[in-house]
Amino acid sequence: MRRTIAQLFVSAFTFAIPLAIASSASAAPGPEACGNIQLAASANCEFRTSGGCTAYCEPVRLTAACAGKCEADCNASATAACNVDCSGKCEADCNVNPGSFDCRASCSASCKGDCSTKCSASASGSGSQAECEGACKASCDGECGASCEGTPPSADCQAQCNASCEGECKAEANFDCDIDCNADCTVELQGGCEAKCSEPEGALFCNGQYVDVVGSLQDCLDYLSSLEINVDAHAEAEASVSCAAAPGSSSAPFAGTGLAALVAGVGVAAARRRKRS
Repeated sequence: MRRTIAQLFVSAFTFAIPLAIASSASAAPGPEACGNIQLAASANCEFRTSGGCTAYCEPVRLTAACAGKCEADCNASATAACNVDCSGKCEADCNVNPGSFDCRASCSASCKGDCSTKCSASASGSGSQAECEGACKASCDGECGASCEGTPPSADCQAQCNASCEGECKAEANFDCDIDCNADCTVELQGGCEAKCSEPEGALFCNGQYVDVVGSLQDCLDYLSSLEINVDAHAEAEASVSCAAAPGSSSAPFAGTGLAALVAGVGVAAARRRKRS
């Protein structure tokens, strides 16, 4: 009887392991763990602390983080007229070489090209020209990424341009709201960024933009790892110093904090995925 119970326990435990793994895999962290910031796989991310870190907390470096926060509040729909005006030029460009057409890149480039003019003519008075343009460009990246995400590169020019134009038009329709929202958001995030700089792990920046980590730092690092984005840890003293220094070296300022281990874990996980693929 004891053997039967033991066998049942082992069987149940063995059966539970795949379920636990599947549950863990299905609950993998998404962009919300990193404040919904829009990142490409080529992004360069690093931790900064003390010294020059607080200089990175200026409003222009908070625009990408604020774009992620403002998208939920500024969700005006695109107009049909805008789609018509955009699609003609887009399809003409796409038909030159359909195989190399990039929906997101085309959308972002076209959308960002109007940011300077829009900000010069904007009567919102929220922030400087540089801050306004930063918010506008971040909104373009966010809206274009969201619209083009579901359109495969193999889609024909009409489908890709419909998605591209939808993203550009949504950014256009949301312009005033995004600029006003960004102005309020940067005030809130600036204090949080400066506070992170004084903590042992420091503040996380990707492509020079502050990342507002929501909840668990490990969840955000796991999300970056899923995009195969490497994260470096730096100290701000006389110069940026990499945590990748040899053991025992004074150039490893975070050796005792556990941050170096977290960052190393991200690199190992990404390397394993590349090896399996």
